[in-house]
Amino acid sequence: EVVVILDKEILNYDVLRGKKFETKVTEPFNNLAIDFLVDFSSKLRKFKKINSFPDLIYLIFWCSKNKNKNLAKYFNNNYLRLGRGLIFHICPSNVPTNFIYSFFFGLLSGNSNIVKIPSKNFKEKNIILSVVKSLFSKKKYINLKNTNCFVQYNNKDEVTKKISSICDGRVIWGGNKTINDIRKMWIPERAIDLTFPDRYSLSVINLDKLKKEKIDQVKLLAKKFYYDGYMMNQLACNSPHFVFWVGKKNKKLQNNFWHQLSKIVEKRFFFDDVHVVDKYTNLMENIIIQKDFNNIKMFKNNLYVIDPDNKTNQIEDIRGVNGTFFQKNINQINDLKQFITKKCQTVSYFGFTKDQLKYFLLNNNLLGIDRVVPVGKALEIDIIWDGYEIIKSLSRVISLE
Repeated sequence: EVVVILDKEILNYDVLRGKKFETKVTEPFNNLAIDFLVDFSSKLRKFKKINSFPDLIYLIFWCSKNKNKNLAKYFNNNYLRLGRGLIFHICPSNVPTNFIYSFFFGLLSGNSNIVKIPSKNFKEKNIILSVVKSLFSKKKYINLKNTNCFVQYNNKDEVTKKISSICDGRVIWGGNKTINDIRKMWIPERAIDLTFPDRYSLSVINLDKLKKEKIDQVKLLAKKFYYDGYMMNQLACNSPHFVFWVGKKNKKLQNNFWHQLSKIVEKRFFFDDVHVVDKYTNLMENIIIQKDFNNIKMFKNNLYVIDPDNKTNQIEDIRGVNGTFFQKNINQINDLKQFITKKCQTVSYFGFTKDQLKYFLLNNNLLGIDRVVPVGKALEIDIIWDGYEIIKSLSRVISLE
């Protein structure tokens, strides 16, 4: 079975150290790990109504054989590497699929893993665990079953401390307070921490390029932006909250983009009562009461577009939810630097060349931005994340002469 250890059971230290669980290390991207991801993808693809879960569709493609072969080729070097040992993954409670990506990072790095899964009853979480359980029941993957487990417990320090005390590394996802609290807990001297704290992301769109496009291309751009902005309800750190329009202001073109996005959302996104209430509450409490906006345009409940006032430069803590976006006009890409802090993670773009973006990144003394991807790829997680080369960080180099 997939080992989901609840509060009382996990406090039995022997469960993590004894016969029921053991630590083994292998070389990164070993064949068994890659086969597991490929079989996981294949089995998940056959799940009923899988198309109702776009984040699981992303996961299917991420686990594909070609994808992992390309990752392995990128990673290949002349060094001898092995996993570090036992990796403890502490995953966020608000993103249903994050825990499985974190597990795959540990698995592909050649490690054994203990993964703290979200306590919320996400449908995606249950589907993923059912697929893992099915694969763990196969003789081929008995070693993976015995050296990896998924745990679920409320945020009790005593549990986290016990697992931390036997691990060789921690992968910590969450808010700044959560990360700082966990980092205070002792880990063995050679153990490492990879931390993925709260970040913000944004989009930049070149108006000069967009106005030359036909309506079909504007619709395509809106569709790609929809995937970035709505698939995780803007809860993921790599979902955009701000759109910066670069070039001469063009209200007609900008409004047409939002109009096209609204039509896509109306067809594809289901707003339940919780979505609507959260969205309206966020609007009232965080925006209208503060009175730091010039204009709000509402497309039913599908989309809110907000123009902050001209004095708003600090955007790192401004967040939308369920389709609430902020927009600003800037003259050129270099003007974006005043809005970038260390907390900026992903910039998705349209209408810029890589050379233009590279020049911007290298010549503006930026302490933030770890990813720059085309619009439509913001949610695609990779083995390079938040500035870490994760597989390399979670493995160790052995000097052999």
